[in-house]
Amino acid sequence: MKGSPYRILSVGSKGEMKKKFRFRLEAVEKVRRAKEQETLRVLAAAQMKYQEALNHKQRLMEETHAALLRRENLSMTAQPVLAYQLENEFINGNKMRILQADQAIFRVRKTVEKALKEVILAKRAVKALEKLREKAYAEFKVEVRKYEQKQTEELYVSRQRLVIEVPSENESSEWSETA
Repeated sequence: MKGSPYRILSVGSKGEMKKKFRFRLEAVEKVRRAKEQETLRVLAAAQMKYQEALNHKQRLMEETHAALLRRENLSMTAQPVLAYQLENEFINGNKMRILQADQAIFRVRKTVEKALKEVILAKRAVKALEKLREKAYAEFKVEVRKYEQKQTEELYVSRQRLVIEVPSENESSEWSETA
């Protein structure tokens, strides 16, 4: 098969076949597997950043909740107005930081989705080469069986020729007596 992506058979100098399978696109397969591993590492890093962003937002929400409780507790005793203003400023600042955290989560989620698409594409590329490898190996096995069958048939034919060419001792003596 000229132009095929795999080597089926190779015959040595004395006509014997080498029975070792070798995939012609093995180097490409290695590169694609390495790319798949790299995309998995990128995805893991993106997921870790996403989780960190979620944790940061959760901390901000907990701090805001604690500040709201503190502000409620301030009303139970007489406090200067400055204490209320400080708590309100802190709560408002945290609300802004929560909005910023939501935007950061959105951006990181997009990064995770992009990395996931890259992983899927890399896995498809590797899977395509695996299918080519399996097909090449199946054809290699068929060719090996054909070659072995041909060798067996040639051996059988050559043995038959030897039997026919070398007459038995009784037959050779009959010919000489009649001659």
